[in-house]
Amino acid sequence: MTSVPAQSPSSDTPAGHARRGGTISIRVGLLALVVVCTLPATLVAGLAVYETYALRKTRIYETTILTARSVAADLDQELESIGSGLRVLASSTDLVRADLASFHRRAIEALKYQDIDRYVLTDISGNEVLDTSQSYPGALPLPTRLPDLPQVSSGGSHPLVARLGPPRQGRGLTIIVGVPVLIDDEVRYLLFADLGSDRLSALMNRHALGEGWVAALLDRDATILGRTRDEARFVGQRAVSSLADAVRSEREGTLQSLTKEGIPVLTAFSHLATTQWTIAVGAPTAAFTGDLYRAMAWVAGGGLLAILLGLGVAYRLARRIEQAVGNLVEPALALGAGHRIGVPPPHFKETAAVAEAIEHAADTLEHARQLAYYDPLTQLSNRVLFAELARRAIAAAQRSQASLALVAIDLDHFKTVNDVHGHGTGDTVLQMAARRMADAIRHSDVVARYGGDEFMVLLDGAGPAAAEAVANSLVAVLSEPYPGVSPKVGASAGIAVFPHSGTSLEELISRADAALYAAKSRGRNQAVLDPDAGERTRERPLF
Repeated sequence: MTSVPAQSPSSDTPAGHARRGGTISIRVGLLALVVVCTLPATLVAGLAVYETYALRKTRIYETTILTARSVAADLDQELESIGSGLRVLASSTDLVRADLASFHRRAIEALKYQDIDRYVLTDISGNEVLDTSQSYPGALPLPTRLPDLPQVSSGGSHPLVARLGPPRQGRGLTIIVGVPVLIDDEVRYLLFADLGSDRLSALMNRHALGEGWVAALLDRDATILGRTRDEARFVGQRAVSSLADAVRSEREGTLQSLTKEGIPVLTAFSHLATTQWTIAVGAPTAAFTGDLYRAMAWVAGGGLLAILLGLGVAYRLARRIEQAVGNLVEPALALGAGHRIGVPPPHFKETAAVAEAIEHAADTLEHARQLAYYDPLTQLSNRVLFAELARRAIAAAQRSQASLALVAIDLDHFKTVNDVHGHGTGDTVLQMAARRMADAIRHSDVVARYGGDEFMVLLDGAGPAAAEAVANSLVAVLSEPYPGVSPKVGASAGIAVFPHSGTSLEELISRADAALYAAKSRGRNQAVLDPDAGERTRERPLF
């Protein structure tokens, strides 16, 4: 409002009329004040709803990518398990002796232990030599060139995986896993395992997906090999173009796309390590966009109602004020001259939470940089990293009611090696022992140097029987001769099983150490299971 001097001209003068021409009435001012006060609150409420939507969307993206990684890891483990069986079969002496009839019988016997359809042995040109689905010798199919044979011939740490043929009734697409057969360091044959894609779809269905979620397995051409929903309808078809383009350009990522049914989803994808396949997991957007629309409608309706009620109250209040101050307009203008409203700066919990999260992340990163996670001599995990991984595995086992095992290992007569040959030879023995243990366990297991000649092994998902078998295997490989070292170095092992031996890392280590001591007391060079381990629990295969 315009300031009024103490001595002002009369309101009837031209100056008074000019002043009144630039002002507004109390009624209009209050109505405008109601709108100004109510509208920002409505906008802030709408913004808060949208922020909640954005945060929830981000969380769903994070969940989908973690689920995709988990499914990919399980498929990698399944394929690696089949590949391990193939490598064992490919090392058969029957092939070295060229006794194919004996190898045919051995391959048929191996089918009992792996859920596959058949084994096929071919020459390096892809021509079939024998097939376990047919008698040997017998008529073989016409020579067939299998895909990607150069990858098999070149070997590598992972088996070749390729897609063959159209979908079959009840089994989906035909999938092969192949390894080369080396004889005298030369590739003589190629050995393949044949299975249906329905097995991979069943493996994906083991993961508990949210309502309306869908997971699909794609090959390198973005063709659907397996699906958790409507498998028979869509297996063999190409994925939607947006997803196909994304998986060809990146190993992992997220995007908004459509399912084959045309349902909008938030999609995350991750490539497998063993092959050029991709796992895609989609979460329907309707689950949270519907909540957004409903919330925004409530905010808009509530804001409009608040404005209308405020305008009504302000209008009635304005009429009363006008009547009360009608004779005090000029004094009120004078008293109100120069007054200002101090507005304190706004404070937002959301920004404070983000700042706190960033500080926490910085502290965590700084802490992580200062941790020494690996033993410099053996390149194995040290006790700090082992304890962190073991506690995570124990927490996961508690949630899923699964089992795991800790194996404490101590090298026998190692001190004598240091005394006789010196610490340099002792270090070499430790390095060889570390490599032997790392080669003898799964990629998902952890072996750590716990100090001196003491080691600790984490077997995820292992029950008493499997843990004891692995421990005996480790004792055996560690007791093999070390070139140029005498006396003979052996190993003793103690086994503790979660939850039978304990439910905390400290309890399990204590029980494993006690079992190790018992192994030492019984003459060494053996593995002893903690007596409290009890009956075997249901466990997933270790090999």
